[in-house]
Amino acid sequence: MSDATTAAQVSTPGSRPLALAACFAGLALFAPVIGWLIHTWSTSVYDAHGVLVPFLVALMIWSRRRVLAETTPAPAGVGLWLVSLGSTLLLAALLMNFNLLGGVALVVTLAGMVWTLWGGAVAAKLAFPLTFLLLMLPLNYPLEIFAGFPLRLLSVKLTAGLLRLLGFEVTVQGTLIATSQFHVAIESPCSGLKTLSALLMTGLVMAFFLHQGWRARALMLVLIPPVAVVANAIRNLAITLIGHYHGREAAMGFLHTFSGLAVFLLAVALLILFSELILWRKKSNSD
Repeated sequence: MSDATTAAQVSTPGSRPLALAACFAGLALFAPVIGWLIHTWSTSVYDAHGVLVPFLVALMIWSRRRVLAETTPAPAGVGLWLVSLGSTLLLAALLMNFNLLGGVALVVTLAGMVWTLWGGAVAAKLAFPLTFLLLMLPLNYPLEIFAGFPLRLLSVKLTAGLLRLLGFEVTVQGTLIATSQFHVAIESPCSGLKTLSALLMTGLVMAFFLHQGWRARALMLVLIPPVAVVANAIRNLAITLIGHYHGREAAMGFLHTFSGLAVFLLAVALLILFSELILWRKKSNSD
């Protein structure tokens, strides 16, 4: 049976409610994955922001309600291929007890459902929110495995470079930074991954609501990692300076805990600045 024939069948009056019911019944298969996501959000401080993602996606879709209302739904059977892919990934996740893969399967299946029930035009307009759903997955642990240590080394180099610019004699050994009065090891929680994951979600929300067109949004996405890295290096610099002048207790006490929030707010402020520059440049080019 061809894709055109399948699409025609999906478009047949009366078949769409059945397809809708079948798709949502299929989502019941994802109950273990959804339960795992809720448990992870409620128990992991590194992935707690994931609980906000479904609500932000709902807000994104609601903000596009007028555009969606002007788009004629055209159910397409080709979307069933994406649903099938999601189902295959779910089966593999269950067999391997790999919940993260099950989360990816959930997002793929939801995208396939939208494509099947409302057509390619609607799916294209919802591509950004549907892709954004991937941020609800707990990605910090796999990212820590693959990128945590390189990020720590980069943070150490940047912090040491800033200290040298300020006239300090600095010794670096691996992830250890030492001045004449203080030394600090940049451990995994200080790699900047937590800031990066939270900033990624914040920056993409800004990109969606403040910018139009893929170029501006892609530029915002490209800016997020360096902003997170620089902000984290500034945090490590502040801790090192306070430790150098006021001792370990002052550096590693309340300031160390509070600085995590401070560095995130600094990173958000930098992103807002870059966002405004992008908007200003676009306005200047259009005048």
